[in-house]
Amino acid sequence: MLRALYTFLVIAALAAISVWFADNPGDLVLHWRGYEVRTSFVIGLGLLIVLALVVLFVWRAASGLVRAPASVSSFLDVRRRQRGFLALSRGMVAVAAGDAADAKRHAGRAQRLLDDTPLTLLLAAQAAQLEGRDDEAGKYFQAMLEEPETAFLGLRGLFVQARRAGDRTGALEYARRAFRLRPNAGWAAQAVFEIEAADQDWGAALRTLDQSLKAKQVTRAQARRRRLVLMTALAMKEAESTRAKVGEARKPALEHALKQAMQAVALDPYFVPAVALAAALCGEVGRVRKGAKLIETAWSVSPHPDLAAAYMGLVEGESGYDRFKRMQLLAGHNRDHVESRVALARAAIGARDWLAARGALEIFVGEEAIERPTQRICELMAEIEEGEFGNRGSAREWLSRALHAPEDPAWTGEGWRSHEWSPINPVTGEFDALTWRVPGLRLAGPDVPYAPPVVDEIDEAPESAAEEAIALDDETSGELGLPVSQAVDEPEEFIPHLPDDPGPDGGDELDAIAGHDRGETKW
Repeated sequence: MLRALYTFLVIAALAAISVWFADNPGDLVLHWRGYEVRTSFVIGLGLLIVLALVVLFVWRAASGLVRAPASVSSFLDVRRRQRGFLALSRGMVAVAAGDAADAKRHAGRAQRLLDDTPLTLLLAAQAAQLEGRDDEAGKYFQAMLEEPETAFLGLRGLFVQARRAGDRTGALEYARRAFRLRPNAGWAAQAVFEIEAADQDWGAALRTLDQSLKAKQVTRAQARRRRLVLMTALAMKEAESTRAKVGEARKPALEHALKQAMQAVALDPYFVPAVALAAALCGEVGRVRKGAKLIETAWSVSPHPDLAAAYMGLVEGESGYDRFKRMQLLAGHNRDHVESRVALARAAIGARDWLAARGALEIFVGEEAIERPTQRICELMAEIEEGEFGNRGSAREWLSRALHAPEDPAWTGEGWRSHEWSPINPVTGEFDALTWRVPGLRLAGPDVPYAPPVVDEIDEAPESAAEEAIALDDETSGELGLPVSQAVDEPEEFIPHLPDDPGPDGGDELDAIAGHDRGETKW
């Protein structure tokens, strides 16, 4: 509607101008070198317009002739680039599809048409990788380092190559260069931190953590947790180094290790590895009350065997009776927890107070037991039976029950479990990957692929082929369609048959199976 209105207005304006010129014709006179040219104004104006158009046409034609070579060259360049980008796109598709031959052909065509642009170098490198020519791919990535625009991409490619080849040193170097080049690159910061942590270079990992936090690659909560684990690892390393020192040189080293452990405790006073280490160091430097307070504070929230072991070892040369009295104070901070009862029973056994030891474990083994005893509790009961009455038959009975009893919690990660905490998973090298939990059960069958048993730094090899079909990993409980509680615990109605007393000849064999030691944490 508006367009028609505008057209009408233009036509009306032109008609009005034409009528006005018709009503006012006028004359146009030109005198030049004795000649006189006379015409009407309208015709003269028309001639001027035609002349201007002719001049404009001649100018455009001349300009076109002058620019013709450049225009032809530009047209050919545009067409060449279009063909190059088409080859590049097809090469990327071939790489994604895993077609090495097509990828190589399109990569070569793209390089001929587009020269060594970042994308053509990347395509050529990926095509070489598909064909297994890693050395050639590395040359393309190295070529990218020569230009500032492609240096980061080249470092990324070289890092991936080094990681696939198992070259941790090379991977760390490339990741560090990429991190310095672009601190905001998340993969570079994470890679540097993970490799430094796997190499147990805790000081370098702390510096990388500070840079990552400054670049906002990690949240404050994540940084706090990582710093806690790193400070604990540093304190463990310092405490380990003090064992080689004697005399006056040992005390400053212990103080330094304690300072680092206390920094970790300040970040989280309930983090068991840090608290246990700090308390043990407090005991070594003579600050028994401070160490005891650290453990008591953590025990009220999260009782743990490591805390109990550190608490029992605070006072050097202490009698079993005095140690039992102190453990009663610790257990009072969380009286009904299973770890309080186990710690109290251990201390009572050390003091040879058999009645107190039985009382601590009564809810597991008494006539009115409300919980099923675990392996650790069965071993404690065997120790009580043998220590109090010398009843080796009853002790062997409890040790036999321990073979089928539910497992106790341990520091567990992928392919690993242990009673000792580690800042990294010794199998995978993953940082802060161990959790204190009961290892789950995964049965091999037609629907669930067999997984090898979890590496255990204490247990011996499985005793039967049936045991070899059990892999410990509670994360697969969902694969079996069971809740976690069912995957971890055995059915309540399953109570293994207790063997008859095998007699005195079988004592050594069963003692060897139990392998218990009063001074160590057991499965």
